[in-house]
Amino acid sequence: MPNENIAFPGDYNLEKIHLYTASGEILPLRMGTIMELNIYEDIEQSALTGSMVLLDSSNIISKAPLQGLERLAFKFSTPLKNGRDDTVIDASEETGSPFHIYAITDRSIESETVMTYTVHFCSRELLRSTRTRVSKAYDGPLHQTAISILRDQTGLDSLKKFTYEPTRNSDKIVIPNMRPLDAMNLLCEKALSKNTNGAGYYFYETTKGFHFRSYESMLAAQGENSRDDVVELHYRPFQMPYDNRIIANQHNVESFEFLQHFDTLSQQAMGTYASKVITYSFYDKNYSIAEYGYHDHFFRHFHADTEDKSTSRNYHVANAPIDNDPRYGGNVPGRIGDKTVSDYHDSKIVLQPSTRYLHNENTGIFGTSTDNEGMTEAIRISQDNQVNNSTKLQVTMFGHSYLQAGDVVKFNLPSFERNKKAKEKGYEYDEKHSGRYVITKVRHRLQQMEYRMILELTKDSVYTPYESKSIHYLGKRNERGRSTLDLYEEDKGFYHQGPPR
Repeated sequence: MPNENIAFPGDYNLEKIHLYTASGEILPLRMGTIMELNIYEDIEQSALTGSMVLLDSSNIISKAPLQGLERLAFKFSTPLKNGRDDTVIDASEETGSPFHIYAITDRSIESETVMTYTVHFCSRELLRSTRTRVSKAYDGPLHQTAISILRDQTGLDSLKKFTYEPTRNSDKIVIPNMRPLDAMNLLCEKALSKNTNGAGYYFYETTKGFHFRSYESMLAAQGENSRDDVVELHYRPFQMPYDNRIIANQHNVESFEFLQHFDTLSQQAMGTYASKVITYSFYDKNYSIAEYGYHDHFFRHFHADTEDKSTSRNYHVANAPIDNDPRYGGNVPGRIGDKTVSDYHDSKIVLQPSTRYLHNENTGIFGTSTDNEGMTEAIRISQDNQVNNSTKLQVTMFGHSYLQAGDVVKFNLPSFERNKKAKEKGYEYDEKHSGRYVITKVRHRLQQMEYRMILELTKDSVYTPYESKSIHYLGKRNERGRSTLDLYEEDKGFYHQGPPR
Protein backbone atom coordinates (compact mmCIF):
# COMPACT_ATOMS: atom_id res chain seq x y z
CA MET A 1 0.00 0.00 0.00
CA PRO A 2 1.62 3.32 -1.03
CA ASN A 3 2.36 5.78 1.75
CA GLU A 4 -0.11 8.69 1.76
CA ASN A 5 1.85 11.01 4.05
CA ILE A 6 5.07 12.82 3.26
CA ALA A 7 7.78 11.77 5.72
CA PHE A 8 10.29 14.37 4.52
CA PRO A 9 10.58 16.88 1.65
CA GLY A 10 11.40 15.00 -1.54
CA ASP A 11 9.72 11.80 -0.34
CA TYR A 12 8.11 9.64 -3.03
CA ASN A 13 6.33 6.35 -3.63
CA LEU A 14 7.85 4.11 -6.28
CA GLU A 15 6.37 0.84 -7.41
CA LYS A 16 8.46 -1.87 -9.04
CA ILE A 17 10.57 -0.96 -12.06
CA HIS A 18 10.57 -3.58 -14.81
CA LEU A 19 12.53 -3.87 -18.02
CA TYR A 20 10.70 -5.84 -20.71
CA THR A 21 13.08 -7.29 -23.27
CA ALA A 22 12.40 -7.98 -26.95
CA SER A 23 12.28 -11.72 -26.18
CA GLY A 24 9.56 -11.28 -23.54
CA GLU A 25 11.79 -11.59 -20.48
CA ILE A 26 11.01 -9.33 -17.51
CA LEU A 27 14.01 -7.93 -15.61
CA PRO A 28 13.34 -6.22 -12.26
CA LEU A 29 15.43 -3.14 -11.48
CA ARG A 30 15.82 -1.24 -8.23
CA MET A 31 17.02 2.13 -7.04
CA GLY A 32 20.68 1.69 -6.27
CA THR A 33 21.28 -0.06 -9.54
CA ILE A 34 19.44 2.95 -10.98
CA MET A 35 21.50 5.94 -9.89
CA GLU A 36 19.18 8.47 -11.48
CA LEU A 37 15.88 8.38 -13.36
CA ASN A 38 14.82 11.45 -15.38
CA ILE A 39 11.64 12.33 -17.31
CA TYR A 40 11.55 15.48 -19.47
CA GLU A 41 8.49 17.56 -20.43
CA ASP A 42 8.58 20.62 -22.70
CA ILE A 43 5.76 22.60 -24.32
CA GLU A 44 8.02 22.93 -27.39
CA GLN A 45 8.45 19.13 -27.69
CA SER A 46 5.74 16.81 -28.97
CA ALA A 47 6.60 13.78 -26.84
CA LEU A 48 8.11 12.74 -23.52
CA THR A 49 11.72 11.65 -23.30
CA GLY A 50 13.81 10.37 -20.41
CA SER A 51 17.07 8.88 -19.26
CA MET A 52 18.21 6.34 -16.69
CA VAL A 53 21.77 6.13 -15.32
CA LEU A 54 22.63 2.55 -14.36
CA LEU A 55 25.39 1.24 -12.09
CA ASP A 56 25.59 -2.22 -13.63
CA SER A 57 27.32 -4.99 -11.71
CA SER A 58 25.22 -7.78 -13.27
CA ASN A 59 26.10 -7.21 -16.94
CA ILE A 60 22.47 -6.34 -17.78
CA ILE A 61 23.59 -4.69 -21.00
CA SER A 62 24.75 -8.04 -22.42
CA LYS A 63 22.55 -10.55 -20.61
CA ALA A 64 19.25 -8.85 -21.48
CA PRO A 65 20.58 -8.04 -24.11
CA LEU A 66 19.81 -4.32 -24.50
CA GLN A 67 19.39 -3.45 -28.18
CA GLY A 68 16.90 -0.57 -28.33
CA LEU A 69 13.73 -2.69 -28.53
CA GLU A 70 12.91 -2.83 -24.80
CA ARG A 71 10.17 -1.26 -22.71
CA LEU A 72 10.62 0.40 -19.33
CA ALA A 73 7.70 0.25 -16.88
CA PHE A 74 7.29 1.95 -13.49
CA LYS A 75 4.91 4.05 -11.42
CA PHE A 76 5.70 6.75 -8.87
CA SER A 77 3.96 9.59 -7.04
CA THR A 78 4.28 12.21 -4.34
CA PRO A 79 2.65 10.89 -1.14
CA LEU A 80 -0.40 13.13 -0.84
CA LYS A 81 -3.59 12.11 0.91
CA ASN A 82 -6.02 14.04 -1.30
CA GLY A 83 -7.56 11.47 -3.61
CA ARG A 84 -6.24 13.13 -6.75
CA ASP A 85 -5.51 10.82 -9.67
CA ASP A 86 -3.09 13.28 -11.26
CA THR A 87 -0.53 12.78 -8.49
CA VAL A 88 0.54 9.48 -10.10
CA ILE A 89 3.03 9.23 -12.95
CA ASP A 90 1.94 5.91 -14.41
CA ALA A 91 4.24 4.21 -16.90
CA SER A 92 3.28 0.71 -15.79
CA GLU A 93 2.43 -2.12 -18.18
CA GLU A 94 -0.90 -2.86 -16.45
CA THR A 95 -2.54 0.57 -16.10
CA GLY A 96 -0.28 3.10 -17.83
CA SER A 97 1.91 3.56 -20.87
CA PRO A 98 5.46 2.15 -20.64
CA PHE A 99 8.37 4.00 -22.17
CA HIS A 100 10.41 2.58 -25.04
CA ILE A 101 14.20 2.37 -24.86
CA TYR A 102 16.02 3.59 -27.96
CA ALA A 103 19.70 4.30 -27.09
CA ILE A 104 22.61 3.76 -24.69
CA THR A 105 25.33 6.38 -24.19
CA ASP A 106 28.18 7.29 -21.82
CA ARG A 107 29.26 3.73 -21.17
CA SER A 108 32.31 3.61 -18.95
CA ILE A 109 34.12 0.95 -16.90
CA GLU A 110 34.31 1.66 -13.17
CA SER A 111 36.06 -1.59 -12.15
CA GLU A 112 36.51 -5.15 -13.36
CA THR A 113 32.91 -6.00 -12.44
CA VAL A 114 31.08 -2.66 -12.56
CA MET A 115 30.18 -0.33 -15.41
CA THR A 116 27.95 2.74 -15.74
CA TYR A 117 25.92 3.88 -18.73
CA THR A 118 22.90 5.98 -19.59
CA VAL A 119 19.77 4.40 -21.07
CA HIS A 120 17.59 6.76 -23.10
CA PHE A 121 13.86 6.21 -23.53
CA CYS A 122 10.83 7.99 -24.99
CA SER A 123 7.09 7.63 -25.32
CA ARG A 124 5.65 5.14 -27.79
CA GLU A 125 4.21 7.93 -29.95
CA LEU A 126 7.64 9.39 -30.72
CA LEU A 127 8.79 6.08 -32.17
CA ARG A 128 5.49 5.63 -33.98
CA SER A 129 6.00 9.04 -35.58
CA THR A 130 9.37 7.98 -37.01
CA ARG A 131 7.87 4.75 -38.41
CA THR A 132 4.63 6.00 -39.97
CA ARG A 133 3.39 8.78 -42.27
CA VAL A 134 0.26 10.91 -42.69
CA SER A 135 -0.86 11.47 -46.27
CA LYS A 136 -4.44 12.62 -46.18
CA ALA A 137 -6.78 15.59 -46.63
CA TYR A 138 -8.72 16.76 -43.57
CA ASP A 139 -11.69 19.12 -43.52
CA GLY A 140 -13.26 20.78 -40.50
CA PRO A 141 -12.24 22.44 -37.22
CA LEU A 142 -8.51 22.14 -36.66
CA HIS A 143 -8.91 20.53 -33.24
CA GLN A 144 -10.89 17.71 -34.88
CA THR A 145 -8.05 17.24 -37.37
CA ALA A 146 -5.62 17.02 -34.44
CA ILE A 147 -7.79 14.36 -32.77
CA SER A 148 -7.94 12.34 -36.00
CA ILE A 149 -4.17 12.35 -36.45
CA LEU A 150 -3.52 11.44 -32.82
CA ARG A 151 -5.99 8.54 -32.78
CA ASP A 152 -5.27 7.18 -36.28
CA GLN A 153 -4.55 3.46 -35.81
CA THR A 154 -2.23 3.41 -38.81
CA GLY A 155 -0.28 6.40 -37.48
CA LEU A 156 0.32 7.57 -33.91
CA ASP A 157 -2.42 5.29 -32.56
CA SER A 158 -2.27 7.01 -29.18
CA LEU A 159 -4.49 5.72 -26.38
CA LYS A 160 -3.42 8.40 -23.92
CA LYS A 161 -5.54 11.20 -22.50
CA PHE A 162 -5.80 14.13 -24.94
CA THR A 163 -6.72 17.60 -23.69
CA TYR A 164 -7.47 20.14 -26.42
CA GLU A 165 -8.71 23.70 -26.73
CA PRO A 166 -11.42 24.14 -29.39
CA THR A 167 -10.37 26.19 -32.40
CA ARG A 168 -12.45 28.87 -34.06
CA ASN A 169 -11.07 28.20 -37.53
CA SER A 170 -12.00 25.37 -39.85
CA ASP A 171 -9.99 24.56 -42.93
CA LYS A 172 -9.29 21.87 -45.46
CA ILE A 173 -5.69 20.81 -44.89
CA VAL A 174 -3.73 18.38 -47.02
CA ILE A 175 -0.98 16.61 -45.08
CA PRO A 176 1.63 15.68 -47.72
CA ASN A 177 3.24 12.43 -46.53
CA MET A 178 4.50 13.88 -43.25
CA ARG A 179 5.46 12.27 -39.97
CA PRO A 180 2.42 12.50 -37.63
CA LEU A 181 4.10 14.70 -35.02
CA ASP A 182 5.33 17.06 -37.75
CA ALA A 183 1.76 17.25 -39.02
CA MET A 184 0.58 18.21 -35.53
CA ASN A 185 3.16 21.01 -35.42
CA LEU A 186 1.86 22.21 -38.79
CA LEU A 187 -1.62 22.47 -37.27
CA CYS A 188 -0.19 24.47 -34.35
CA GLU A 189 0.97 27.22 -36.71
CA LYS A 190 -2.53 27.61 -38.15
CA ALA A 191 -4.72 27.05 -35.08
CA LEU A 192 -6.68 29.98 -33.62
CA SER A 193 -8.27 29.85 -30.18
CA LYS A 194 -12.06 29.81 -30.03
CA ASN A 195 -12.36 32.22 -27.10
CA THR A 196 -9.24 34.43 -27.23
CA ASN A 197 -7.59 36.76 -29.74
CA GLY A 198 -4.27 34.93 -29.82
CA ALA A 199 -2.81 32.90 -32.66
CA GLY A 200 -0.82 29.68 -32.64
CA TYR A 201 -1.03 26.54 -30.52
CA TYR A 202 1.32 24.20 -28.67
CA PHE A 203 1.17 20.43 -29.01
CA TYR A 204 3.11 18.62 -26.30
CA GLU A 205 3.07 15.62 -24.00
CA THR A 206 3.28 15.57 -20.22
CA THR A 207 3.17 12.67 -17.77
CA LYS A 208 -0.63 13.13 -17.74
CA GLY A 209 -1.19 12.94 -21.51
CA PHE A 210 -1.13 15.04 -24.69
CA HIS A 211 -2.17 18.69 -24.98
CA PHE A 212 -3.23 20.85 -27.95
CA ARG A 213 -3.79 24.41 -26.77
CA SER A 214 -2.84 28.07 -26.99
CA TYR A 215 -0.56 29.91 -24.60
CA GLU A 216 -3.47 32.01 -23.36
CA SER A 217 -5.42 28.86 -22.43
CA MET A 218 -2.63 28.05 -19.97
CA LEU A 219 -3.30 31.40 -18.27
CA ALA A 220 -7.08 31.71 -18.54
CA ALA A 221 -10.07 29.38 -18.29
CA GLN A 222 -12.62 29.68 -21.12
CA GLY A 223 -10.65 32.71 -22.30
CA GLU A 224 -12.38 34.78 -19.59
CA ASN A 225 -10.94 34.27 -16.10
CA SER A 226 -7.39 33.79 -14.88
CA ARG A 227 -6.57 30.25 -13.85
CA ASP A 228 -5.74 29.56 -10.23
CA ASP A 229 -2.11 28.92 -9.38
CA VAL A 230 -1.44 25.20 -9.09
CA VAL A 231 1.12 25.82 -6.35
CA GLU A 232 2.75 28.80 -4.62
CA LEU A 233 6.54 28.60 -4.43
CA HIS A 234 8.81 30.43 -2.01
CA TYR A 235 12.50 31.16 -1.81
CA ARG A 236 13.03 31.25 1.95
CA PRO A 237 14.92 29.43 4.73
CA PHE A 238 13.85 25.86 5.42
CA GLN A 239 11.88 25.27 8.60
CA MET A 240 12.33 22.53 11.17
CA PRO A 241 10.84 19.34 9.64
CA TYR A 242 7.90 18.60 11.88
CA ASP A 243 4.11 19.00 11.80
CA ASN A 244 2.81 20.94 8.79
CA ARG A 245 6.25 22.43 8.10
CA ILE A 246 7.13 19.39 6.00
CA ILE A 247 4.54 20.54 3.47
CA ALA A 248 5.81 24.12 3.74
CA ASN A 249 9.34 22.96 2.97
CA GLN A 250 7.99 20.93 0.07
CA HIS A 251 7.00 24.24 -1.56
CA ASN A 252 10.37 25.87 -0.98
CA VAL A 253 12.65 26.58 -3.92
CA GLU A 254 16.12 25.25 -3.18
CA SER A 255 17.82 27.41 -5.81
CA PHE A 256 16.90 29.57 -8.78
CA GLU A 257 18.61 31.13 -11.76
CA PHE A 258 17.34 33.70 -14.23
CA LEU A 259 18.11 32.36 -17.69
CA GLN A 260 16.95 35.60 -19.26
CA HIS A 261 15.56 38.95 -18.13
CA PHE A 262 15.17 40.84 -21.39
CA ASP A 263 16.91 41.29 -24.71
CA THR A 264 15.36 44.24 -26.51
CA LEU A 265 17.87 44.02 -29.34
CA SER A 266 16.82 40.55 -30.46
CA GLN A 267 13.17 41.06 -29.47
CA GLN A 268 12.95 44.13 -31.68
CA ALA A 269 14.54 42.29 -34.60
CA MET A 270 12.28 39.23 -34.23
CA GLY A 271 9.05 41.22 -34.32
CA THR A 272 8.03 40.90 -30.68
CA TYR A 273 7.37 44.62 -30.28
CA ALA A 274 6.54 45.71 -33.83
CA SER A 275 6.34 44.17 -37.27
CA LYS A 276 4.94 44.66 -40.74
CA VAL A 277 3.31 41.75 -42.55
CA ILE A 278 2.79 42.14 -46.30
CA THR A 279 0.21 39.64 -47.53
CA TYR A 280 0.20 38.94 -51.25
CA SER A 281 -2.85 37.25 -52.75
CA PHE A 282 -2.19 34.90 -55.66
CA TYR A 283 -5.90 34.93 -56.44
CA ASP A 284 -6.46 38.61 -57.28
CA LYS A 285 -2.79 39.79 -57.41
CA ASN A 286 -3.35 42.33 -54.66
CA TYR A 287 -1.45 42.89 -51.44
CA SER A 288 -2.27 44.30 -48.01
CA ILE A 289 -0.04 45.60 -45.20
CA ALA A 290 -0.67 44.97 -41.51
CA GLU A 291 1.37 46.87 -38.90
CA TYR A 292 1.53 45.36 -35.42
CA GLY A 293 2.39 47.27 -32.23
CA TYR A 294 3.01 45.46 -28.93
CA HIS A 295 1.52 48.12 -26.65
CA ASP A 296 -1.49 48.62 -28.91
CA HIS A 297 -2.49 44.95 -28.65
CA PHE A 298 -1.34 44.08 -25.12
CA PHE A 299 -4.75 44.49 -23.45
CA ARG A 300 -6.42 42.25 -26.04
CA HIS A 301 -4.60 39.17 -24.73
CA PHE A 302 -4.10 37.33 -21.46
CA HIS A 303 -0.67 37.58 -19.87
CA ALA A 304 0.93 35.92 -16.86
CA ASP A 305 0.09 38.73 -14.42
CA THR A 306 -3.28 39.60 -15.96
CA GLU A 307 -6.20 40.07 -13.58
CA ASP A 308 -8.52 42.12 -15.77
CA LYS A 309 -7.58 41.80 -19.44
CA SER A 310 -9.21 45.07 -20.51
CA THR A 311 -7.20 47.16 -18.02
CA SER A 312 -3.96 45.18 -18.00
CA ARG A 313 -0.86 47.34 -18.42
CA ASN A 314 1.80 45.05 -16.97
CA TYR A 315 3.99 45.44 -20.05
CA HIS A 316 7.21 43.48 -20.15
CA VAL A 317 8.83 46.65 -21.51
CA ALA A 318 7.50 50.12 -20.74
CA ASN A 319 5.49 52.20 -23.18
CA ALA A 320 8.17 54.89 -23.05
CA PRO A 321 9.94 56.89 -25.79
CA ILE A 322 13.27 55.34 -26.76
CA ASP A 323 14.81 57.88 -29.18
CA ASN A 324 14.56 61.40 -30.56
CA ASP A 325 12.23 60.16 -33.25
CA PRO A 326 8.80 61.84 -33.37
CA ARG A 327 5.65 59.95 -34.16
CA TYR A 328 3.62 61.21 -37.08
CA GLY A 329 0.14 60.92 -35.67
CA GLY A 330 -0.83 64.57 -35.34
CA ASN A 331 -2.85 65.19 -32.19
CA VAL A 332 -4.40 61.74 -32.11
CA PRO A 333 -4.29 60.44 -28.49
CA GLY A 334 -1.48 57.95 -28.09
CA ARG A 335 0.20 59.07 -31.29
CA ILE A 336 1.93 62.22 -30.10
CA GLY A 337 5.44 62.37 -28.68
CA ASP A 338 8.45 60.26 -29.62
CA LYS A 339 8.42 56.64 -30.78
CA THR A 340 8.36 53.60 -28.49
CA VAL A 341 9.47 50.06 -29.32
CA SER A 342 5.98 49.47 -30.76
CA ASP A 343 6.37 52.11 -33.46
CA TYR A 344 9.24 50.65 -35.49
CA HIS A 345 7.25 48.39 -37.79
CA ASP A 346 10.14 47.98 -40.21
CA SER A 347 12.18 46.17 -37.55
CA LYS A 348 10.70 42.93 -38.92
CA ILE A 349 9.05 42.61 -42.32
CA VAL A 350 7.30 39.40 -43.33
CA LEU A 351 6.12 38.59 -46.83
CA GLN A 352 3.19 36.19 -46.53
CA PRO A 353 1.63 34.47 -49.54
CA SER A 354 -2.10 33.77 -49.52
CA THR A 355 -4.84 32.73 -51.86
CA ARG A 356 -8.61 32.62 -51.78
CA TYR A 357 -10.71 29.72 -53.07
CA LEU A 358 -7.83 27.25 -52.74
CA HIS A 359 -10.39 24.65 -51.69
CA ASN A 360 -13.40 26.43 -53.22
CA GLU A 361 -13.86 28.55 -50.09
CA ASN A 362 -13.33 32.29 -49.71
CA THR A 363 -10.77 31.95 -46.90
CA GLY A 364 -7.08 32.62 -46.41
CA ILE A 365 -4.16 30.72 -44.91
CA PHE A 366 -5.81 30.35 -41.49
CA GLY A 367 -9.12 29.15 -42.88
CA THR A 368 -10.71 32.46 -41.90
CA SER A 369 -11.41 35.76 -43.63
CA THR A 370 -8.58 37.20 -45.71
CA ASP A 371 -9.21 40.64 -44.20
CA ASN A 372 -7.07 40.19 -41.09
CA GLU A 373 -4.69 37.30 -41.86
CA GLY A 374 -1.68 39.63 -41.93
CA MET A 375 -2.39 40.88 -38.41
CA THR A 376 -3.08 37.32 -37.25
CA GLU A 377 0.38 36.25 -38.41
CA ALA A 378 1.98 39.26 -36.69
CA ILE A 379 0.22 38.36 -33.43
CA ARG A 380 1.37 34.74 -33.74
CA ILE A 381 4.98 35.82 -34.19
CA SER A 382 4.86 38.23 -31.25
CA GLN A 383 3.17 35.81 -28.85
CA ASP A 384 5.59 33.00 -29.68
CA ASN A 385 8.53 35.33 -29.04
CA GLN A 386 7.02 36.54 -25.77
CA VAL A 387 6.79 32.98 -24.50
CA ASN A 388 10.30 32.00 -25.56
CA ASN A 389 12.26 35.23 -25.10
CA SER A 390 10.83 37.14 -22.14
CA THR A 391 11.65 36.51 -18.46
CA LYS A 392 12.91 32.95 -18.03
CA LEU A 393 13.58 31.39 -14.66
CA GLN A 394 14.93 27.97 -13.70
CA VAL A 395 14.16 26.65 -10.23
CA THR A 396 15.24 23.49 -8.40
CA MET A 397 12.84 22.16 -5.79
CA PHE A 398 11.46 19.02 -4.21
CA GLY A 399 9.28 16.89 -6.44
CA HIS A 400 5.55 17.30 -7.01
CA SER A 401 4.30 14.54 -9.30
CA TYR A 402 1.10 16.44 -10.14
CA LEU A 403 2.92 19.43 -11.67
CA GLN A 404 3.23 19.41 -15.44
CA ALA A 405 4.28 21.65 -18.31
CA GLY A 406 1.59 24.25 -19.04
CA ASP A 407 0.63 24.75 -15.37
CA VAL A 408 0.63 28.17 -13.72
CA VAL A 409 2.63 28.65 -10.52
CA LYS A 410 3.18 31.66 -8.32
CA PHE A 411 6.76 32.41 -7.32
CA ASN A 412 7.42 34.70 -4.36
CA LEU A 413 10.88 36.07 -5.01
CA PRO A 414 12.28 38.10 -2.09
CA SER A 415 13.38 41.66 -2.73
CA PHE A 416 17.14 41.60 -2.21
CA GLU A 417 17.60 44.89 -0.38
CA ARG A 418 17.67 46.25 3.13
CA ASN A 419 14.49 47.43 4.86
CA LYS A 420 12.40 45.99 2.06
CA LYS A 421 9.25 45.93 4.21
CA ALA A 422 9.58 49.61 5.00
CA LYS A 423 9.04 50.74 1.44
CA GLU A 424 6.15 53.06 0.63
CA LYS A 425 4.05 50.35 -1.04
CA GLY A 426 5.11 47.67 1.42
CA TYR A 427 6.41 45.17 -1.14
CA GLU A 428 8.18 42.29 0.54
CA TYR A 429 8.82 40.59 -2.80
CA ASP A 430 10.55 41.62 -6.00
CA GLU A 431 8.17 44.07 -7.64
CA LYS A 432 8.85 42.98 -11.21
CA HIS A 433 9.88 39.32 -11.15
CA SER A 434 7.61 37.82 -8.52
CA GLY A 435 4.13 36.72 -9.50
CA ARG A 436 2.69 34.19 -11.89
CA TYR A 437 4.75 32.03 -14.25
CA VAL A 438 3.92 29.31 -16.76
CA ILE A 439 5.89 26.07 -16.54
CA THR A 440 7.45 25.49 -19.96
CA LYS A 441 9.85 22.66 -19.08
CA VAL A 442 9.91 20.01 -16.36
CA ARG A 443 12.61 17.57 -15.40
CA HIS A 444 11.46 14.90 -12.93
CA ARG A 445 14.59 13.48 -11.26
CA LEU A 446 14.44 10.43 -9.02
CA GLN A 447 17.48 9.40 -7.01
CA GLN A 448 17.70 6.74 -4.35
CA MET A 449 16.76 8.99 -1.44
CA GLU A 450 14.76 11.83 -2.98
CA TYR A 451 12.59 13.16 -5.77
CA ARG A 452 13.42 16.58 -7.17
CA MET A 453 12.24 18.75 -10.03
CA ILE A 454 13.97 21.28 -12.22
CA LEU A 455 11.39 23.67 -13.65
CA GLU A 456 11.84 26.25 -16.38
CA LEU A 457 9.32 29.06 -15.92
CA THR A 458 8.40 31.96 -18.17
CA LYS A 459 6.36 35.12 -17.87
CA ASP A 460 5.47 37.71 -20.51
CA SER A 461 4.62 40.53 -18.11
CA VAL A 462 5.76 42.06 -14.81
CA TYR A 463 4.33 41.84 -11.30
CA THR A 464 3.82 45.61 -10.97
CA PRO A 465 3.62 47.91 -14.01
CA TYR A 466 6.46 50.12 -15.14
CA GLU A 467 5.80 53.83 -14.89
CA SER A 468 5.98 55.93 -18.05
CA LYS A 469 5.47 59.63 -17.40
CA SER A 470 7.02 61.37 -20.38
CA ILE A 471 5.90 61.20 -24.01
CA HIS A 472 9.20 62.64 -25.20
CA TYR A 473 12.63 61.02 -25.20
CA LEU A 474 14.65 62.27 -22.23
CA GLY A 475 18.09 61.66 -23.73
CA LYS A 476 20.27 64.46 -25.06
CA ARG A 477 21.43 64.94 -28.65
CA ASN A 478 25.05 66.03 -28.64
CA GLU A 479 25.50 67.89 -31.92
CA ARG A 480 29.08 68.95 -31.08
CA GLY A 481 30.49 65.48 -31.77
CA ARG A 482 28.76 65.26 -35.12
CA SER A 483 31.53 65.33 -37.75
CA THR A 484 32.22 63.44 -40.96
CA LEU A 485 35.86 62.88 -41.89
CA ASP A 486 37.54 61.78 -45.13
CA LEU A 487 40.38 59.47 -44.08
CA TYR A 488 42.42 60.22 -47.20
CA GLU A 489 42.19 63.97 -46.56
CA GLU A 490 43.23 63.41 -42.95
CA ASP A 491 46.21 61.34 -44.08
CA LYS A 492 47.48 64.13 -46.38
CA GLY A 493 48.28 66.38 -43.46
CA PHE A 494 50.12 63.58 -41.74
CA TYR A 495 52.48 62.81 -44.68
CA HIS A 496 53.17 66.49 -45.47
CA GLN A 497 54.88 66.73 -42.11
CA GLY A 498 57.46 64.23 -43.29
CA PRO A 499 58.28 60.79 -41.92
CA PRO A 500 58.89 60.44 -38.20
CA ARG A 501 62.55 60.52 -37.04
